[in-house]
Amino acid sequence: MKTKTLLIAAFSMAATALCQAFTIDFNALVVPVGTTITSSTPLTINVDGYGPVRFEVGGTDVVQVGTTHSNDPGTSIVNSLEMDGGDTVVVTFLGPEALNVDFDIAGINPSEEAVQITQSALRTYEFQVNTIANEGSNGAGIAAVSWTSVPEPSSAVLGAIGACAILLRRRR
Repeated sequence: MKTKTLLIAAFSMAATALCQAFTIDFNALVVPVGTTITSSTPLTINVDGYGPVRFEVGGTDVVQVGTTHSNDPGTSIVNSLEMDGGDTVVVTFLGPEALNVDFDIAGINPSEEAVQITQSALRTYEFQVNTIANEGSNGAGIAAVSWTSVPEPSSAVLGAIGACAILLRRRR
Protein backbone atom coordinates (compact mmCIF):
# COMPACT_ATOMS: atom_id res chain seq x y z
CA MET A 1 0.00 0.00 0.00
CA LYS A 2 2.84 2.37 0.86
CA THR A 3 4.50 1.73 -2.52
CA LYS A 4 1.29 2.44 -4.40
CA THR A 5 0.91 5.76 -2.61
CA LEU A 6 4.48 6.74 -3.49
CA LEU A 7 3.94 5.68 -7.09
CA ILE A 8 0.75 7.73 -7.41
CA ALA A 9 2.49 10.72 -5.83
CA ALA A 10 5.43 10.40 -8.24
CA PHE A 11 3.19 10.21 -11.31
CA SER A 12 1.15 13.17 -10.06
CA MET A 13 4.31 15.24 -9.62
CA ALA A 14 5.54 14.23 -13.08
CA ALA A 15 2.19 15.15 -14.66
CA THR A 16 2.23 18.62 -13.10
CA ALA A 17 5.82 19.13 -14.24
CA LEU A 18 4.90 18.38 -17.85
CA CYS A 19 2.54 21.33 -18.28
CA GLN A 20 2.21 24.71 -16.56
CA ALA A 21 -0.47 27.38 -17.00
CA PHE A 22 0.36 31.07 -17.26
CA THR A 23 -1.67 34.30 -17.55
CA ILE A 24 -0.81 37.87 -18.36
CA ASP A 25 -3.60 40.01 -16.91
CA PHE A 26 -3.37 43.72 -17.68
CA ASN A 27 -5.36 44.47 -14.50
CA ALA A 28 -2.81 42.75 -12.29
CA LEU A 29 0.33 43.92 -14.08
CA VAL A 30 2.64 46.70 -13.14
CA VAL A 31 2.40 48.07 -16.70
CA PRO A 32 1.16 51.62 -16.14
CA VAL A 33 -1.94 52.91 -17.90
CA GLY A 34 -0.78 55.04 -20.81
CA THR A 35 2.13 52.77 -21.79
CA THR A 36 2.36 53.11 -25.57
CA ILE A 37 3.46 50.43 -28.03
CA THR A 38 4.61 51.20 -31.55
CA SER A 39 6.48 49.21 -34.20
CA SER A 40 9.78 50.59 -32.88
CA THR A 41 8.93 50.24 -29.15
CA PRO A 42 7.47 46.79 -28.39
CA LEU A 43 6.33 45.83 -24.89
CA THR A 44 8.10 42.79 -23.41
CA ILE A 45 6.66 41.28 -20.24
CA ASN A 46 8.71 38.73 -18.28
CA VAL A 47 6.40 36.04 -16.86
CA ASP A 48 7.74 34.25 -13.77
CA GLY A 49 8.37 30.58 -14.48
CA TYR A 50 7.93 30.99 -18.23
CA GLY A 51 10.05 33.79 -19.70
CA PRO A 52 9.42 36.82 -21.88
CA VAL A 53 6.33 37.53 -24.00
CA ARG A 54 6.60 40.36 -26.55
CA PHE A 55 3.72 42.55 -27.75
CA GLU A 56 4.40 44.61 -30.88
CA VAL A 57 2.19 46.38 -33.37
CA GLY A 58 2.02 46.00 -37.11
CA GLY A 59 2.76 48.88 -39.46
CA THR A 60 2.17 52.40 -38.20
CA ASP A 61 -0.41 51.40 -35.57
CA VAL A 62 -0.10 52.76 -32.04
CA VAL A 63 -1.75 50.96 -29.12
CA GLN A 64 -1.63 51.65 -25.43
CA VAL A 65 -2.61 50.21 -22.08
CA GLY A 66 -5.77 52.01 -21.06
CA THR A 67 -9.11 51.87 -19.28
CA THR A 68 -11.64 52.51 -22.06
CA HIS A 69 -13.31 49.10 -22.30
CA SER A 70 -15.46 46.86 -20.10
CA ASN A 71 -16.35 43.21 -20.62
CA ASP A 72 -20.10 43.81 -20.49
CA PRO A 73 -22.06 47.07 -20.71
CA GLY A 74 -22.64 48.47 -17.26
CA THR A 75 -19.79 46.53 -15.66
CA SER A 76 -16.56 47.91 -14.34
CA ILE A 77 -13.88 49.13 -16.72
CA VAL A 78 -10.81 46.92 -17.08
CA ASN A 79 -7.24 47.66 -18.03
CA SER A 80 -6.47 46.33 -21.48
CA LEU A 81 -4.14 46.75 -24.42
CA GLU A 82 -6.48 49.06 -26.38
CA MET A 83 -6.80 48.75 -30.15
CA ASP A 84 -8.82 50.70 -32.71
CA GLY A 85 -10.47 49.12 -35.74
CA GLY A 86 -7.77 47.91 -38.13
CA ASP A 87 -4.99 47.78 -35.54
CA THR A 88 -2.85 44.64 -35.34
CA VAL A 89 -0.89 43.40 -32.33
CA VAL A 90 1.63 40.58 -32.74
CA VAL A 91 2.12 38.48 -29.58
CA THR A 92 5.32 36.40 -29.54
CA PHE A 93 6.03 33.81 -26.84
CA LEU A 94 9.81 33.82 -26.38
CA GLY A 95 9.91 31.05 -23.74
CA PRO A 96 8.95 27.40 -24.21
CA GLU A 97 6.30 26.49 -26.76
CA ALA A 98 2.92 28.01 -25.86
CA LEU A 99 -0.14 25.77 -26.13
CA ASN A 100 -3.87 26.45 -25.70
CA VAL A 101 -3.41 30.21 -26.12
CA ASP A 102 -6.56 32.13 -25.12
CA PHE A 103 -7.15 35.89 -25.39
CA ASP A 104 -9.62 37.60 -23.02
CA ILE A 105 -11.12 40.46 -25.04
CA ALA A 106 -12.62 43.56 -23.45
CA GLY A 107 -15.07 45.91 -25.13
CA ILE A 108 -16.00 43.84 -28.17
CA ASN A 109 -19.36 44.80 -29.67
CA PRO A 110 -20.41 42.17 -32.25
CA SER A 111 -22.39 44.72 -34.27
CA GLU A 112 -19.41 47.08 -34.56
CA GLU A 113 -16.23 45.03 -34.67
CA ALA A 114 -14.87 41.54 -35.11
CA VAL A 115 -11.66 40.16 -33.69
CA GLN A 116 -9.41 37.97 -35.80
CA ILE A 117 -6.68 35.89 -34.12
CA THR A 118 -4.31 33.90 -36.30
CA GLN A 119 -1.22 31.89 -35.47
CA SER A 120 1.35 33.17 -37.95
CA ALA A 121 4.30 31.11 -36.68
CA LEU A 122 5.04 28.50 -34.03
CA ARG A 123 5.15 30.98 -31.15
CA THR A 124 3.56 34.04 -32.76
CA TYR A 125 -0.09 35.12 -32.83
CA GLU A 126 -1.57 38.09 -34.70
CA PHE A 127 -4.51 39.79 -33.02
CA GLN A 128 -6.51 42.21 -35.18
CA VAL A 129 -9.65 44.27 -34.57
CA ASN A 130 -11.69 44.66 -37.77
CA THR A 131 -14.46 47.22 -38.17
CA ILE A 132 -17.68 45.77 -39.57
CA ALA A 133 -18.92 47.43 -42.77
CA ASN A 134 -20.07 51.04 -42.33
CA GLU A 135 -20.40 50.77 -38.57
CA GLY A 136 -18.56 52.96 -36.10
CA SER A 137 -16.14 51.19 -33.82
CA ASN A 138 -14.67 52.17 -30.50
CA GLY A 139 -12.23 49.27 -30.77
CA ALA A 140 -11.50 46.51 -28.32
CA GLY A 141 -8.73 45.50 -25.98
CA ILE A 142 -6.70 42.51 -24.90
CA ALA A 143 -7.47 42.23 -21.18
CA ALA A 144 -5.57 38.98 -20.58
CA VAL A 145 -3.65 36.23 -22.35
CA SER A 146 -3.62 32.69 -20.95
CA TRP A 147 -1.63 29.68 -22.13
CA THR A 148 0.02 26.47 -21.08
CA SER A 149 3.55 25.53 -21.88
CA VAL A 150 5.58 22.39 -22.19
CA PRO A 151 8.88 22.65 -20.31
CA GLU A 152 12.23 21.78 -21.77
CA PRO A 153 12.67 18.09 -22.61
CA SER A 154 15.19 17.72 -19.79
CA SER A 155 12.43 18.33 -17.21
CA ALA A 156 10.31 15.56 -18.72
CA VAL A 157 13.31 13.22 -18.80
CA LEU A 158 14.04 13.87 -15.12
CA GLY A 159 10.40 13.10 -14.26
CA ALA A 160 10.55 9.86 -16.26
CA ILE A 161 13.83 8.82 -14.58
CA GLY A 162 12.26 9.41 -11.17
CA ALA A 163 9.21 7.31 -12.06
CA CYS A 164 11.44 4.51 -13.39
CA ALA A 165 13.52 4.56 -10.20
CA ILE A 166 10.37 4.09 -8.13
CA LEU A 167 9.23 1.19 -10.33
CA LEU A 168 12.66 -0.49 -10.16
CA ARG A 169 12.75 -0.09 -6.39
CA ARG A 170 9.38 -1.79 -6.14
CA ARG A 171 10.54 -4.80 -8.16
CA ARG A 172 13.51 -5.43 -5.84
